[in-house]
Amino acid sequence: MRKGLLLLALLVLTACGEKLGYESGKPADPAPKKGEWRRYGRMPDFDVLVNVDSITRNSEFPDDKYVYVWMVQNFNTEQIDGVSKGKFRKKFTRQAIDCKSGRMAGVAVEMTDENDALVARYDVPGYQWEFSSPPENTFGADFVRQVCKIEADKSAANK
Repeated sequence: MRKGLLLLALLVLTACGEKLGYESGKPADPAPKKGEWRRYGRMPDFDVLVNVDSITRNSEFPDDKYVYVWMVQNFNTEQIDGVSKGKFRKKFTRQAIDCKSGRMAGVAVEMTDENDALVARYDVPGYQWEFSSPPENTFGADFVRQVCKIEADKSAANK
């Protein structure tokens, strides 16, 4: 009986994921290498750039409430991925942002070496996304505000 209920619960979760799209298990598109990359910030060990062209909603699934964006950290020195043990210089991260709540979750990561060769790629299925709210008046909170404003401006321009 318990196994049957567990199976039923898994089927319901799977069905919901298919309906919403972001939980379908389909990996995100590869990180964009071209497009309009804007410097977002500079840290002691890396620069952060955001691909403005990648700031979008999922047009295939109108019920998907998130705004998606790719960002990249360009490291000054070689880094080592803890899982693959590969050496990388760029870490591309795709974020899903819920603009109403100001929460975001990392949904995909790609790491490349100094020649832009793929070192590792990790996709997080939608049901495993962990949303968090960046503290007020921080780099993360500003990032969410800026990305949501750019997406709102893009949406308004397209109407």
